[in-house]
Formats: sequence, C-alpha cells, structure tokens
Amino acid sequence: MLSIFIPCIFKFKGKSETSVIKCTKSIFKDYFILLLFGILIFGSYYLIDYLSINALYLDITWIRLSFDMIFYLLLSIIILKTKYYIHNIISLILFCVFTVINDFIFENYKYFKLSSFLSLLPYFLNDLVFCYIKYLIDKKLHSYWNILFFIGLFRFLIYSIIFIIYIIKDPYNNYIFINIRKAKTKYIILNFFNEAILDIYLRKLLLLLILEHFSFNHVHISSELYFIVINIIDIIWYHKNKKYYFFLIPTFFQILSLLFYLEILEFNFYNLNRNTKRNIMLREEEEMLLRSNTNESEIEIDNDLIIKNPQEKKELELYDITDDSGENEKNNEN
Repeated sequence: MLSIFIPCIFKFKGKSETSVIKCTKSIFKDYFILLLFGILIFGSYYLIDYLSINALYLDITWIRLSFDMIFYLLLSIIILKTKYYIHNIISLILFCVFTVINDFIFENYKYFKLSSFLSLLPYFLNDLVFCYIKYLIDKKLHSYWNILFFIGLFRFLIYSIIFIIYIIKDPYNNYIFINIRKAKTKYIILNFFNEAILDIYLRKLLLLLILEHFSFNHVHISSELYFIVINIIDIIWYHKNKKYYFFLIPTFFQILSLLFYLEILEFNFYNLNRNTKRNIMLREEEEMLLRSNTNESEIEIDNDLIIKNPQEKKELELYDITDDSGENEKNNEN
C-alpha cells in the first residue's frame, strides 16, 4: 500500500508516462508472469528445506557472488539482448578468481558437496526475476511503483495461503501461534516494522530504483559490501583468528575488478576501453555531428579531439562564349 500512497503524496514518477494501472490483456500477462516467477522462488526455498541438504549452502560463500554475476550475465544476454565486451569478460574472470581465493582462506571448500549447488537455485530464479523486471521497466515502460505494488500483493497472497495451510494442519499448536503466545506485543510490532518496512519494502524499493537508472549488475556492489561486513563480524565474534583478515587483500582486488566490470574504471591499454558505454556514446555523438555539420571544416568533439571534415569541392563547368554578333548581322540582312 505504501507504493500507492508515497508516489501520490510526493508526486514521484518513473520512466512510464503514467502510474495508472490499466487492466489490459498485455499488462495482465506481464504481471501474471511476475507472479509465476515469485511462486517459483518460494517453491525453490521450500524444496531445499524439504530435502534437508547435509552440506554447506553456497549462499554463504564468496563463490556465490561469482555465480550470481554469471547467472545475470547469461540471462541479460538472452532476455535483454545486453552486449558484453572483452573488458567485461576479463573483469568477470578476475572477480571469480578472487572469490575462489577468499573461500580458500576461510576453508569453505572443505564442506562443498555436489548437493551444495542446489542452494544456488533461488539465486538463479531471483536473477531471472530482476532481469524480467528490468525488461518491464525499459521495454514495456512499466512504472517501478506499480511493480513494487504487485510484488507486495503477490507476497501477501502467497504468505496468506501458507498461513491458511498451517492453520488447517494444526489450528492450535502451529509454530506461528506458538511464537505469538510466547512473544510480547511490543516485540511483535517491532519485528513487523523491521521486517516489513525496513527490510522487505525499502530493500525492494532501492533495488527497483537501481534497475530504473542502472542495471542489476550494480546491485553486486551492495552484495560485496555486505559480505565484507558479515565476514569481519564473523572473524571478531566467532573465528577469533587474525589469519582470516588476509581475506581483505583479495577482496580489494574483487572490488577493483567489479569497478572495471561496471565501467566505473576503464582499462586504458590494448584498446580495451573502446567499447565502454562512455566511448560508444562519444562515437555516436561524433557521427551525429559529422552528419549535421557537413559544411564545416572541423568538428570539435571535446577539448582533446578535433575531427577534420573535408569540404566537398564542386567543379563548375565553364562553357566557351563565342562572339556570334557577325552571325546575327547576316541574319538581319537576309
């Protein structure tokens, strides 16, 4: 409901020309697909819990960040037709190498099993959902406020169904009612405010804002920072071993690789920065200026780049002018 009231109060608008939800067949199909993706994500979590995998979940390892980036890269190529170039691939490979080094530092590889990779399924589906949301924002011009509303509506419907199932199975002693009886009212309200408003709502809103103005690749920055903070806390409170602080060295290069991947920094050698977004836009501006300034001899793109535009030389045909006054006189005599 906040996604309806806040835009009306503060008059926020996205790329969409209107924030009004029209009930058309196309819009219904778009949000129905979003609902199906949401059901798949919830189903994947319950599947993993049901199987009770006796192995390390990869979602708490550094290599999970690499899989997250690879998943979105492949999905964005298929769905969004996003183009990635050699500097993106090099940066991604370097990032993956440093995540593996961090897992070796924390000795996570000792607990890896084949079944551990099943824990990556929800992250693959989550990347698929946000890739689809990016498609809705950029291609179908849906307002991110409307998308946020429907995400909340779908979560409400799914959790309501789960709640009803628990009550039907055990009307009195299900774990929901047990927790409510044990907890104090003020803690229930505080937990609701923390989970519903601060965690789910604001986090989803920030993610959609990033998708509105950038891409889901930029979300990896927050994931990287989250892993750094969590691992430092684990070292202080649980591991209590200073050797684990060495993870900060490969982490520094991880962040550096990520900055190159997102083209915040550029490789200025072997022409690797040729296909960055900034240089592609410069070339487009150059072509536009060449077309619009055909009569000018030089076109200045920026302070360091001046392009010479050769002038078209038009050849004038000169005809010999003969004195035909004598012929005119003969004609007059005749």
